[in-house]
Amino acid sequence: MPYKKWSEHPYPGQSTPPKGNPLPEFWKMFFIYRSGNNQFFDRFQRRVIWSLQDPNQINWESELEMVQQTAATLTPWQKEIAEYWGNGILIEKITPILFRLAAKHNMGTTKLSLVLGHFYAAVNDAFVMSMYFKYHWDTARPIQYTNDESFSVVYTPRSPSYPSGHAAMAGCSEAVLSHFFPGELANIKRTMEECAQSRLYAGVHFKADIEAGLQLGRQIGKNAVDYLKT
Repeated sequence: MPYKKWSEHPYPGQSTPPKGNPLPEFWKMFFIYRSGNNQFFDRFQRRVIWSLQDPNQINWESELEMVQQTAATLTPWQKEIAEYWGNGILIEKITPILFRLAAKHNMGTTKLSLVLGHFYAAVNDAFVMSMYFKYHWDTARPIQYTNDESFSVVYTPRSPSYPSGHAAMAGCSEAVLSHFFPGELANIKRTMEECAQSRLYAGVHFKADIEAGLQLGRQIGKNAVDYLKT
């Protein structure tokens, strides 16, 4: 079925469609340059070809069934994961992971400052680009299809659904942290995929949103790492 537009359908219990705040999509980026005609380039002045699937090609009926099935069979552990990653500020939960890795590998203050600067810059770019695509495609949230907010474990953000911003930031974090701590790749990947998957458990995103967010974040993280290697 054709996807519903986020800006055209009210959230449950509301009489008017949401408005949101598209301003973050215009924030400054560090590893990605945006031209006036919405073309994007990396720090090597190469045009970035985004590898995201067009939402018009996604089976949203199947996606909705997956959200509903997940909600109906949600385990206590999945609910806990959804609440942990979904409540509060995401970057506050990822930053301690970086500090624990730095301590484990005896990273000094100078190197840690470098890592923090590049990490936050890359995650910023992932967030900005996720907001750009959210408002570009304007896809509805699961609760706008069902008119039922009861299956949402956490607050449903007032922004379009595709791609997931949580997943984009997680995918970018995975790429950048794995660059600085290559021996921790498996643990980093598992943690960041848990973060992304939590949005399906929470009932605020479709699986397609999460997959696209991870893909977007990893692509931006790779661009950042490629530049760091020069």
